[in-house]
Amino acid sequence: MKDRLIVLAQSMEQPRIVKRINQKAQEYESVHVFGFTRNVHSVQNHEILKQSENVKITIAGQLRNKQYLQRAFTFVRLLGLIYGQYGFKKKNIYVFGLDLRILSFFIANAEIDYEISDVIWLYAGKAKRKIFSYLDNFLASRSRRVVFTTKSFYDTYYKNSVSENQMVIAENKLETYGKVAPIEQMKTDRVRIAYIGSFRYVKIIENLIGTVSHNDNLILNFYGATHGGSLMERIDKATYDCSNIFYHGPFKNPDDLERIYKENNINFVVYDNTLENEKIAMPNKYYESGFFNIPIVCAKGTYVGERVLENKMGWTIDTDKKSISDFLNTITISELMDCHENIKTLDKQYFVA
Repeated sequence: MKDRLIVLAQSMEQPRIVKRINQKAQEYESVHVFGFTRNVHSVQNHEILKQSENVKITIAGQLRNKQYLQRAFTFVRLLGLIYGQYGFKKKNIYVFGLDLRILSFFIANAEIDYEISDVIWLYAGKAKRKIFSYLDNFLASRSRRVVFTTKSFYDTYYKNSVSENQMVIAENKLETYGKVAPIEQMKTDRVRIAYIGSFRYVKIIENLIGTVSHNDNLILNFYGATHGGSLMERIDKATYDCSNIFYHGPFKNPDDLERIYKENNINFVVYDNTLENEKIAMPNKYYESGFFNIPIVCAKGTYVGERVLENKMGWTIDTDKKSISDFLNTITISELMDCHENIKTLDKQYFVA
């Protein structure tokens, strides 16, 4: 077993980060996590780490969206904490995200493993994108290992800077911790749509709400949170105005997932397929649908959509209102059940970490 690992994590609420820390605790005698809280509702997803006696957590501060000056001061404080405790001696460090990978560049005598779950600079304007693309690829090339949650990220944006020997693929599969099980009997009373996770893609969500609000044979359940703003207000208004739209608040992963998927019979994972990151990402909802045996609908022209069709786990549609409306207003319980039965035949080991 290896000696000690230092982990730098943007959010202790992110299930993927908690899962990876838990995995690393099996490889190292000691894991010291420097993490941050976020200005969203906490459901204490990181509590599972308390079961690992060799994991120590230090909260280095709170990160707020778009508060970049405050974030810079918080990162400087983090550097002080790391040097104060570990000085200039050799360190093994595991980093999540580009911002913390930039910070880790200033940590002396460190071997860095860098995990990339989103190519965040793809959302930037042309000038910023060029700068951060260069910087990200440079830092990736200087890392001991680079962990991608989908090989499509590597193939598309990092192949020229990261060697195959550096590359590790760790898809964002479901970690059950023995707390959840596949669903063998799906609800069949009405078409029950689940929107699970972070609420983004305002226009798509508005199209979804607009469709469901005009069809009482559909039920729409929102689970998760957003950083406030007009989208959350739109969802709240829809739940007040419509008897078939519900908001259930944040949830704990994986503890609440079986209950959530039991309440629904289709997983709505239609993300904005005009965004380059979304075209090649592999969201964790794919693995959750596969494990819980719940059909999934994704956006056309995406890598996850191709995987869904390949494994006969669901459908792909366009993101405009007509496409969403046509699909949800014509999908039948019989079609959902056929898909459910097919997913049940798939090897569940493929979907779990």
